[in-house]
Amino acid sequence: MPDKLGFDELLDDGGLIARLLGRTAAGRKRGLLYGPDLPVVLLVGGPGMGKGRLLRCVRDRFGPRVPTAYLDCGPSDCREQAEQRPASRSDVTEALRQIASQYGEWAGDGGKIAVPRLYAGLAAVAASDRLAHAAPLVDEVARLEGLLPPRSFWHGVLMGAANNYLGFLGGLVTTPLAGPFINALLDGLFARLSSEGKAALAECYGDYPGAGGNPQAGLRSLGGDFQQGGEARRIAEGFLFRALRQDIDAAYHSVRGRLSRVGRPALLLDHADNSLGRRLLKPVLEDRERGHHDRLVVLATARRADGGRFLHRAGGAPAEMAGWEPFTGALPVWSRPPGGVPDHAPLWRGVLLVRMPVLTRDQQKAELSRLRGDQEQPDTAVRLRIHSGVHRLSGGRPLFVTRLGEAAAALTFPATDDRADCTDWTLLDARVPAGDDGEGRRVADRPVADVLIDELVTCQRPEELPPEHRGHWLDLLTHLSVAHDAECAQTLMRAVQEGRDDHLSAYLIADLLEDSGWPRCPRHFIGDLGLRRLLTRRLHLLRPGGAAWHTDHALLQGHYRDLGNDHPDALFRTAGAHRMHHLLASDGADLVTRYLAGTFLTRPTAEWCEELLAIADAALIGADDDRYARALGEVHVHGDTRRRLIDRLLHAVWLTEDRTQPLDETVPGALRGPLRGLSEELARIADEAVRDQGPEGADVARVAEGAALLVRMSREWGDRAQDKQPLRRCGCTEHIGFG
Repeated sequence: MPDKLGFDELLDDGGLIARLLGRTAAGRKRGLLYGPDLPVVLLVGGPGMGKGRLLRCVRDRFGPRVPTAYLDCGPSDCREQAEQRPASRSDVTEALRQIASQYGEWAGDGGKIAVPRLYAGLAAVAASDRLAHAAPLVDEVARLEGLLPPRSFWHGVLMGAANNYLGFLGGLVTTPLAGPFINALLDGLFARLSSEGKAALAECYGDYPGAGGNPQAGLRSLGGDFQQGGEARRIAEGFLFRALRQDIDAAYHSVRGRLSRVGRPALLLDHADNSLGRRLLKPVLEDRERGHHDRLVVLATARRADGGRFLHRAGGAPAEMAGWEPFTGALPVWSRPPGGVPDHAPLWRGVLLVRMPVLTRDQQKAELSRLRGDQEQPDTAVRLRIHSGVHRLSGGRPLFVTRLGEAAAALTFPATDDRADCTDWTLLDARVPAGDDGEGRRVADRPVADVLIDELVTCQRPEELPPEHRGHWLDLLTHLSVAHDAECAQTLMRAVQEGRDDHLSAYLIADLLEDSGWPRCPRHFIGDLGLRRLLTRRLHLLRPGGAAWHTDHALLQGHYRDLGNDHPDALFRTAGAHRMHHLLASDGADLVTRYLAGTFLTRPTAEWCEELLAIADAALIGADDDRYARALGEVHVHGDTRRRLIDRLLHAVWLTEDRTQPLDETVPGALRGPLRGLSEELARIADEAVRDQGPEGADVARVAEGAALLVRMSREWGDRAQDKQPLRRCGCTEHIGFG
């Protein structure tokens, strides 16, 4: 996909990125936004929203103009390197080393950025292992040499001191000498430093907790705290990051820096809501809350809409948390809220949330046209159906749009009005041609649904998912595609995990999905429509003949049958209606029509309509679609007039709520007709009751009120269907409509 897809306003010359960094992608100066107290900018959005792609755009376009470092906190590289020497490394120190190396290699205006403060701290950590022999300590300190630019003043001073003492201690390989080693290293370092160099380290490490202004004591304490582990190590790691930021500020404050450096440097942290990212972000936020300001622009990504739980001491994001959405016509206003108490203030006070933009309908159409290229365009009706299907399934997520567009570009449709040629299932079955995914990875020729599941689910498992469940995480989600509330989901999980020693509860799965950036919907356990469609398709294909699909629905039918038809249900009003929903999805409509006909006169009409809407929100997959014919009364249905009207209404509502295909223009009429017919039925019953019992009967009033309600429903439901809107508002569809 084009790297700028959906990001024009963020990346242009007057956009947020240029104003934060003070330079455009072409190198022109721009007035700085905020400062000197800068927020950490968190780009928030779920899988497929382009957060990492935006960071790579910033790196590639602005990286040649301002010093820029990029780190993906998701992969395990830093952890694996740290595990080789756990006493003198951690994933944070390895990350800082990688970040510093990138600043040290920068070749733009002002040149490389030296990091002597960070080097001194890392050297103290490397030399502080009290159980190591001298030779490994020598190697560990020598490994840091690459952080200092050759021929720089700092390189000569630091490496000269280190080499003198390492050479002396190198022969003492049989005795643990950690204490003498770090003492000798620091004593030699400070003996060779100029007054300027001593002042620089004193300003940094003299401020370490317990140092009392003595930088040597601070470095020793830092090494000791790192060895201690736990909270003490966290403090040491955070201070090392502060040392790096001070190195960066020093590069701008120097005489050469003031003359040659423009704007602000950038640090780009992808997957920053993972453990490593949190341990990098927290010390920055804590330092800035305490007044330790720096010029580093931190752009990080997070999947949760509130940035992640680590920002909040309790509960979700407060109303006053700063957030901004692109394409609002103005840049975000941000300042730190007043009244914070350092060391006790929540971290969100230092954050600006930037919500990743979804693609507009016009952007989606442009992307689909680009992907089709010079190929022959399908006729207008088919093209509109493809655009509608992509919009429904993607919700505007850029990755979803591009992958579906790649698959749709290879589809050909006959010149026919056969609706089966262009359903959502047709789009998901379409194959993505083999090729490069734009990030150097080879994509095989396979159904687009499988490609999307890999990219959105398999490759983005929640960090906190217990290891014993990683292998079947996708299977659990697949079964949950038919679930609604937690009770429904937990019923499935008990059955699916039967016989396993370790169970994963539906309640924890819901939490992990939210942490992964997937939205919640009060009516569907899998709260994103596109993801639910992907998993529904996978469930139907999991076993031959859709056996897994039918088994799960049958299991839930049995559960709600055992509860009894009139048992209260939070989403369906009654357990009977909940059972009918799963019956409709799996075994067809005849028994559901019988159920609705049986409750038509025994339920208040408003409640009956609510149950009807809940029942009909069911996917149809793997079966012939005769819903249009039955909604129009073209299929003979056994029973009286009332039952035939209810059957027509059920199928019209089912078409409107399922929406795996664009609605035919006949559907609004197919909704209005049966509702008016049922209203006439109730009016007739009310008239007969008046003749038989007189006008005072309570049942007469209830039936008459129901007749009036059905007339209103016929108008409202027909109008909503005509406007291509769902009949029942739902969190997972309200924001996208059903054009």
